[in-house]
Amino acid sequence: MPYQGKNERMRIGKELKIGVLVVAAGLLLVLGVNYLKGFDPFGSGVTYHAIYERIDGLAVSNPVVVNGFKVGQISSIIFDESGTGSLIVSFIVNKDRLRIPVDTKAKIYSSDLFGTKAIDLIAGRSGTLAVAGDTLTSDIELGLAESVKRELIPLRQKTDQLIEGVDEILLNLQKVFQDSATQGLPQVFESIQRTVTTLESITSQLDLTVKENREALHGILANVEGITQTVNAHQDELSNVMTNFSDISDSLAGLNLAATMQKADRSLTAVTEIMERVNRGEGSLGALLNSDSLHNGLVDTNRDLRHLINDLYLNPQRYIRVSVFGKKEHRKMSEKELERLRMLINEELEARGE
Repeated sequence: MPYQGKNERMRIGKELKIGVLVVAAGLLLVLGVNYLKGFDPFGSGVTYHAIYERIDGLAVSNPVVVNGFKVGQISSIIFDESGTGSLIVSFIVNKDRLRIPVDTKAKIYSSDLFGTKAIDLIAGRSGTLAVAGDTLTSDIELGLAESVKRELIPLRQKTDQLIEGVDEILLNLQKVFQDSATQGLPQVFESIQRTVTTLESITSQLDLTVKENREALHGILANVEGITQTVNAHQDELSNVMTNFSDISDSLAGLNLAATMQKADRSLTAVTEIMERVNRGEGSLGALLNSDSLHNGLVDTNRDLRHLINDLYLNPQRYIRVSVFGKKEHRKMSEKELERLRMLINEELEARGE
């Protein structure tokens, strides 16, 4: 009996271990699946809500992004209790440093080419921040089909208007052709055809003329362009020239040119007579211009004045007699005296050389 009781306890212990292991495995499986879906059972976050009329395939665990960066995920989607069919979408933001203003928009958009939906939080400008449990403003991006539909509706309306206009034109044409006054239309059409043929011939001749004179036309256009550039480059100068011409013309209009020319002729004649007299040496000015005596006198006077200043500098005692201690001052020879002495020596040497 004691041996059977021991076996029974061992069997119960094994079953208990197996049960605990199965429960733990199931719990880990549930946590793993939720983690793969995006739920972090050990993480913390702030829950917000948004109410939509439609969600276009948005599902639980789809991402919540800010500026393209994932900051959370959809936690639940339930119908509103009012029974209107509106959907309450709850999502968790697990970024503690993210500050969400109360006027932030929760916009549903397509996050990839396959149409996977996500919520983009578009921050508002309010200074008040949203708190946990607040309901944010909802928005939804138009799908491809709806965008195309919105673009095609105006086109369809214009097409309908165009068709109505064409129908009206056809009815009017039908009425015109059914009228008896339209019997002469074939002749009119023939005349129009001849006119069009003539216009085509004239156009062909013009084209041929342009082709034959294309180089000449290019040259003319190039010359015109060069002249235009030159005029534009010298526009200010041309304006000044035109202003000067205007001033000169006004001044000439106010003058008596005949009397002015006569006075100028008489003045030139008088000047010519004066210059002839000067050239002949008549008068003081003529004598001065035709004689070197004034120039020679000025040169001699300048030389004598220079000698006097030099002598005054070397021998001031000749001109000012001042003796404080009765000392006899030595006299020095001036440049004039030295020049005279050299002249005497040269004359004596020349006389001896003869």
